[in-house]
Amino acid sequence: MRDGADPRASTIDAVERGLDALAPMLDRLLDDAAVSGEHAMHLVVMNPDADPSMPFDDAILVERSFGDAASWQADYAWYARAKTRLAWRERMSLRTLFAEHPERLRDDDIRVEGAVRSGRWIVGASGAQAWYDHAIATSAIALFDAATEQAQKSES
Repeated sequence: MRDGADPRASTIDAVERGLDALAPMLDRLLDDAAVSGEHAMHLVVMNPDADPSMPFDDAILVERSFGDAASWQADYAWYARAKTRLAWRERMSLRTLFAEHPERLRDDDIRVEGAVRSGRWIVGASGAQAWYDHAIATSAIALFDAATEQAQKSES
């Protein structure tokens, strides 16, 4: 990174490039009603450099909707945030939390997977079948890692 450059700006740029790369795949997936009945997807990306004690809302780096959000019957942004909030609080993927640590769940916690923690990233997804939400969040993280690495290589 160049001297004086905002590290958050380069992270946001990498996330935006990753989401742009993900968009064509999501167009194809969301076109299939068996994957997403409302052809909907909302992603929440947490700031990988945020202090874990930071309030959830302050630690959100980027959110993006795919599909026609105005036509959605459900609030997929709310669901994606609820999933991501739980993964943020517990510092783990929901699949792992539900399978290996159910005692950590609270009464008002969402019980649907779709938020993934991998390395320094936490990403939540909602709008498709839960297993697709998980896969999409995982794919997004892989793209963010690739975009971050590419940016670092370009700067050196």
